[in-house]
Amino acid sequence: MTDQTDGDTTDRRTALRLAATGLAGSLAGCLSNPWEPGGEPANKSAAPTSDGGAGDTDDPSASTGGNETDGGGDEAGDEPGETGGASDGSSDDSPSEPDLVVEVAPDGFRFEPSTFEIERGDTVRWVWRASGHNVRVRSKPDESTWDGTPGSASDTYAEGNEHSHTFEATGDYEFFCAPHQTLGMEGSFTVR
Repeated sequence: MTDQTDGDTTDRRTALRLAATGLAGSLAGCLSNPWEPGGEPANKSAAPTSDGGAGDTDDPSASTGGNETDGGGDEAGDEPGETGGASDGSSDDSPSEPDLVVEVAPDGFRFEPSTFEIERGDTVRWVWRASGHNVRVRSKPDESTWDGTPGSASDTYAEGNEHSHTFEATGDYEFFCAPHQTLGMEGSFTVR
């Protein structure tokens, strides 16, 4: 009934196969974590702390690790790249309750809130709602000691991790998630 030749059918099938292969490859790249070998989060088994979450603590005496501003690292025994149970000790006098909580990846690749204003001396706590993210600093005032989450841009953290810092330097700050900044996972705030 139709006058199609075998060449036309083959060309369409080839084009469809190539398109499907390209789409599958693109999706696979989005679903894995390019910063970790094998695309898995660095630490899938972060143990919950007594407050129900895993990660950083506001109590510097509870930290066995160093201070991120002096080149310290994760808890004793943690290997580089393993995250989720570390205390970065970034805040010496942070209260038990922060002035602001920022959710990391509550529903996808974003921070909530992504923009905010705080007062000098306020404490901000970032809380991970999904694994495979970090908080890196794009810009900050020269006087600021905040460096975001400890480690390199490839270090990511497990769901339940917390990172707190008390901000003393006034000015504008910009931050982002290194693995997902191209997806718009970034934020900014001002310390008054």
